[in-house]
Amino acid sequence: MLDVSQMPDFSRYSPTKSINELAPYISKTLSAYPSESKYINQQHYYHNENVLVEKYLPKQPHPMSLKQLAQYYDDSSKLTRQKILNSGKFVKEELCVRIAHKINRLQNLPFNLVNNFHFNQVYESYYNIFERFRKFPEIKDEETNLQFAKFLHAILSDFNSLNLPHLIMGALESCILDLYPQDKMDQLISELLRARISRRLIVEEHLSMTSNYLSGRKENMLVLGDIFQKCSAKAYLHDARTMCEAYMKNMYFDGIKMPQLILHGDTDLEFYFLPSHLKFLLGEILRNKYEATVKETIRLGLDEAPPIVVTIIENDQSYLFRISDRAGGVPYPDKLIWSFGKSQELATQSLANFHHLPGLQRESLYDSSSQVMERYTQTSLDHMTETNLKKGRFKFEKPLIDLLQRSPRYKLGIGLALCKVYAEYWNGDLTVHSIQGYGTDTVLKLGNLMTNTDRLQLDRV
Repeated sequence: MLDVSQMPDFSRYSPTKSINELAPYISKTLSAYPSESKYINQQHYYHNENVLVEKYLPKQPHPMSLKQLAQYYDDSSKLTRQKILNSGKFVKEELCVRIAHKINRLQNLPFNLVNNFHFNQVYESYYNIFERFRKFPEIKDEETNLQFAKFLHAILSDFNSLNLPHLIMGALESCILDLYPQDKMDQLISELLRARISRRLIVEEHLSMTSNYLSGRKENMLVLGDIFQKCSAKAYLHDARTMCEAYMKNMYFDGIKMPQLILHGDTDLEFYFLPSHLKFLLGEILRNKYEATVKETIRLGLDEAPPIVVTIIENDQSYLFRISDRAGGVPYPDKLIWSFGKSQELATQSLANFHHLPGLQRESLYDSSSQVMERYTQTSLDHMTETNLKKGRFKFEKPLIDLLQRSPRYKLGIGLALCKVYAEYWNGDLTVHSIQGYGTDTVLKLGNLMTNTDRLQLDRV
């Protein structure tokens, strides 16, 4: 007679492990929150509802102009104690409000999307930033502003700087798993990237002003502040050429045939711009040109590589760089150029290369290494940060440049899509005109910042 009071031995019918061995993993998988998370736990819903939703979401971010960014509502360029303190107070409150709205944006995405590991990392990072800004003491004097500056440096330097690659990897995985419509995904990534640029600019400008004030300099540059510099188009193009030639030698060998870079038009152009953004834009576009040209030269067995021609045009509203090659044209549809997900096949290739990028694929807010990184940034670097601020030698971490300087073995496939977001941010555009079998014209348009200093914009500063 069958004893129905005992649990049947299912191992007789299935080669899987017993339920007792699987239980710990099932429990962890079905948990309502990540067990390692510092911010998503049993109290998260109530904290989120009572703090973020009730206190910060009703507040709206302030659209800003470039003049306001650099001068903080004071027409003079003089750096005074009160201006520095007002700047710090504004940054602290504005960043809380801005990041709160982006957290809410992520909360309203489908669960299977925001539960993706990489988007979850971004969510955790945003909450980390929100809590740290919210809890920072009120800025009352120069000492608390100095502590705030060191705090801002830590935010720019610690694991939160990995949000850019995590956003892109999340988009690629979403495409592979078909979690979200591609047009909506591209819109989401572009929106989050624009907001990220604005937050960094607000933070970096305050750090620059604080550094100037502490080092004894009592005046900012023009109306743009120190983070914007007068840039020589010719110098940046030549620097990009040097980087691209080194990249191609690394990809092939030292004696590989290189295309000549020819400059036409307003070759003596100098204009105010953000150096790291200009370096990234020209470097990324030219690298595509060099790679396509060298490959076409090898394919056709040519004695010399066809030249790459850059035509520089200046007008009152903008600057144009038309970069032309004779590398056979773009081999896939235009839509894929501007997408952060692309086809499932291309997304799989890009994601695999992302996973091999040094320092990006394994860093997690759940890792002890990240906790060590945060402690290291807040302690060992604290004195060095203060010294550099007081000597006016403040440097910013630039995740964009790290992506630009990656090894040729790591092809990511999102360079032009990123460039388009950055070009549009600065009231410009990026277009590609390809003739199959002949070549491609890539046109980079950048807005003249000196004509838009009073224009109020949100997530474009």
